[in-house]
Parts: sequence; structure tokens; C-alpha cells
Amino acid sequence: MEVMVAATLMGLVLVIILQVLTSTLQAQEASRSNTQAVLTAQMVLENFSAREAAEGVFQGKEGRFAYQVTVTPQFQVPFPGQNKRLVCSLLQVMVSWEERGRTKTMELQTLRTMVKK
Repeated sequence: MEVMVAATLMGLVLVIILQVLTSTLQAQEASRSNTQAVLTAQMVLENFSAREAAEGVFQGKEGRFAYQVTVTPQFQVPFPGQNKRLVCSLLQVMVSWEERGRTKTMELQTLRTMVKK
């Protein structure tokens, strides 16, 4: 009788340990996907910040991640005595990807200033 109780308890403990390990692996996969999405969004923002992007919406794909960049001018300040102006724009990048049959999204935003003629 004691052997059967011990075997039953060991079976229950084994099932619980397997469930914990499965949950841990799922959380690790989700964390890896989120990290890759943030790195993709950061790379896209850097590419758009490094060049003079016109106002508008731009789309693309990087690996398994699709992205959409929205550039929206916020304000302009003229330079006195010069034919230039300082333009501040809001850059928003939304990254989306498929994970376990569901679409996940995340968004990064930053402000960019540029001197334009």
C-alpha cells in the first residue's frame, strides 16, 4: 500500500514539474520574440533617424517582423537671418509578428529634429 501511495505522489510531482518546465519554455520563447521585435523596431528607427524622411507612412518587413513607420511633423522653428528651419518630427514604428497563431504588436516612438532649408 505504501509503495502505491509513493508511486502516485511521484507521478503527481512529475506531472507538476513537466507543466512548470513547459510554462518556462513558453515564457522564454515569448521573451525572445519580444526582444527581437524591440531590436527590429530600434534598427528601423535608427535607419529613419539617420536619413531625411518625408512625412508619411512607410511599411516594410525584416525577417518575420512586419513594420510600419509613421513620420509626423510636430513643429518648426525658423533660424533668424538664415534660410533654414528646425523641424521636429514624431517617428513611430509599429512591429507585428505571428506567435502561436496570434498576431503580436509592439510600438516604439521617438522625436527627431533636423535642420532643413
